[in-house]
Amino acid sequence: MSKVGIIANPASGKDIRRLVAYASLVDNREKTNLVRRIILGISSTGVDEILIMPDYHGLGEKALSGIGPESVSAKVTILDMAVSGTQEDSTNAMRLMKELGVGCVVTVGGDGTNRAVAKGDRTIPLVPVSTGTNNVFPVMVEATTAGIAAGIVAKHAVDLDKVVTTHKRLITLESGTERDMALIDVVVLEQPFVGARAVWKLSEVKQVICTRAQPDSLGLSSIGGSICPVGPEDDYGVSLKLGEGGIRARAAVLPGVIQEIDIQEVRLIKLGEEVEVTFKPSLMALDGERELKVGAKDKVKVRLERDGPCVVDINKAIKGAATKGFFVSQN
Repeated sequence: MSKVGIIANPASGKDIRRLVAYASLVDNREKTNLVRRIILGISSTGVDEILIMPDYHGLGEKALSGIGPESVSAKVTILDMAVSGTQEDSTNAMRLMKELGVGCVVTVGGDGTNRAVAKGDRTIPLVPVSTGTNNVFPVMVEATTAGIAAGIVAKHAVDLDKVVTTHKRLITLESGTERDMALIDVVVLEQPFVGARAVWKLSEVKQVICTRAQPDSLGLSSIGGSICPVGPEDDYGVSLKLGEGGIRARAAVLPGVIQEIDIQEVRLIKLGEEVEVTFKPSLMALDGERELKVGAKDKVKVRLERDGPCVVDINKAIKGAATKGFFVSQN
């Protein structure tokens, strides 16, 4: 029985970067429309069941209310789970979908949403749909197309080894014990309090460790991309120490905000390599959100590994299915 999950975060795309920069705002009405188109895309592939994470805004229910029952052949179920209104909902929904045998999950949110989902399970292929302008992990794609790709993967209509790739992640370690993880970057801040969760003051940034650093992306990972580009397929990452005494790079650190940044050190890091957090006390931001405090005596390191979430290449999945005649039937 083929199943596809949908995890849509109603809180994504609404942080302080909408006030301090020029980031786009995707409100919950638009997210409802996105979810509706994802459902229709999935159902068109002949998937048996679609499971949707419940949320405090009711994105799944509202999306379904605008679809005629004759338009969806798949059974659509809202997961039976408690809702806290925090990122734990995404983590718990992914764990439950794993237990229920879901073959692919479409996420609707940003880097933080996908990080929370990956903490629930990293083996189910993801189709990550972006809901803003300052994301790196999810992609800007038409929601209908994302749903079609997810259905193709769940039905094993293509060779998954050819369309699904295991991405990298960063593991934060305290005294050798794993504390948390990030999919794109770990940023060390000269800041004792969490405050606004999003990182937007560049003057606070002391270290940046990235799984990927692409000059065409937005955010702090783009700083490294301006010097030595690293893609998701490369078996290495990049570590930066910011400050005077080295070089100066120009990067788009926020939507519409291009700045020059002084960098003391840039180096590539290998899979399995650990980078020590040298600035203490400090605060660590994971995928753009302030999360972990680092005390003056804490021994904290960050390790790069290729055991992150599995991600679907949408174009390859749909093209592969078309090549096999998936969309063609006899009259």
